[in-house]
Amino acid sequence: MDSKNLRSNMSDQALLNSNSQGISSVPSSRSISSEESGDHKPEIVPVYSERKFTRSQLMTVAILCFVNLINYMDRFTVAGILSDVQCFYGIDDSQGGLIQTVFIIAYMVFAPIFGYMGDRYSRRLIMAVGVAFWTVAALVSSFIPQEHFYWFLIMRCLIGIGEASYSTIAPTIISDLFVDDLRSKMLALFYFAIPVGSGLGYIVGTFPKTTLGAEWQWGLRITPVVGTVATLLIIFMLVDPPRGQAEGSKMEATSYAEDLKSLVKNPSYILSTAGSTAVAFVAGALA
Repeated sequence: MDSKNLRSNMSDQALLNSNSQGISSVPSSRSISSEESGDHKPEIVPVYSERKFTRSQLMTVAILCFVNLINYMDRFTVAGILSDVQCFYGIDDSQGGLIQTVFIIAYMVFAPIFGYMGDRYSRRLIMAVGVAFWTVAALVSSFIPQEHFYWFLIMRCLIGIGEASYSTIAPTIISDLFVDDLRSKMLALFYFAIPVGSGLGYIVGTFPKTTLGAEWQWGLRITPVVGTVATLLIIFMLVDPPRGQAEGSKMEATSYAEDLKSLVKNPSYILSTAGSTAVAFVAGALA
């Protein structure tokens, strides 16, 4: 490119120095005018600033990843002990398939609702209540008598509602804490908990019976204990940043119809959703 047509950058905006808190801006550039360089051709000089993040941000990501891990761990716990559940309640394969079906339906219906609420109300409060809700439901499901199988289905349905309140909101907090490639890395770490948690679900579900000789119901009582810890971490240690903080913008809530129109016109969202659906289809087939 011919440098004759380049205009000098007259911006007085200063980059964050090494003592500034938060995340500094991405590598930028400034130009030296002809008065500074003694030349008629402006020179582009790159200026780099150190990328930083705070301890509270790392703690928040760690908490979100931990909750996402136990979220999927609980989701696949029943899959690991499905034969024991069928034997206990005296159900066939079609009825056993309802256990995961009612969970997914409840999750699918309530996820958009919690996503809408997450843009307008306290995300930390919604997640704390949601995690506590599915924790209690998971614990109660382990005490359902064998003559009340449909109460067991209702509990799995309630667990789906509770997990929907978390899964739809947690990624938005990470997006409001980081920018650019650092945001992508943190989101990758967050979603890495999905396959790991799914595998742990099979292990946790069968561990009490195969290793300790306990009843299969104890496999459903492990995640509620860990879920209680997760609820306390969300309440007392999670940082809920202002929406749009990472980009330095102030976001305002829009109507539900406007949100849908914006999403339909976003190719990145459509492709990401299709990919996530494919992953869920493959992972769900294992259950």
